[in-house]
Amino acid sequence: MAVLPIRKIGDPVLRAKAKPVEHFTEKTENLIVNLIDTMHDAEGLGLAATQIGVQLKVAVVEVNGELLEIINPEVTEKEGKDIAEEGCLSIPDRNGLVARPESIKLTAYNRHGEKYQKEFTGLAARAILHEIDHLDGVLFVDKMIDPAELAGMEG
Repeated sequence: MAVLPIRKIGDPVLRAKAKPVEHFTEKTENLIVNLIDTMHDAEGLGLAATQIGVQLKVAVVEVNGELLEIINPEVTEKEGKDIAEEGCLSIPDRNGLVARPESIKLTAYNRHGEKYQKEFTGLAARAILHEIDHLDGVLFVDKMIDPAELAGMEG
């Protein structure tokens, strides 16, 4: 449908908490399609509605060929710990180490209002949690680990 501008760090919309989707309509479907088109155009792994200025709990993630529509997400279980580098389409040219759970159990809805529950590990879990953070007004730079601290943990 449309490739939309991605909001950049400093835009107050990125710090606002998104509202739950209450009705699954054609607008919801259009939002999902626009998020997918914009994510693909920017060559990202995920995109939250807040990143295009829409304050709804909607995100998309595509990892290992699996495209996920994530509406009103809730992480019901978290397990393990994984530290890896992250980047963000809203914060170009900046990467950093972030600690996240290794695996999660997600409950969410697709564009048709169908509820699903699924477990994710590794990069998929990381990408989903990154997008859920966006919906809560949190950016990966808020969670970055100082590499010097990490070196101290290892020694």
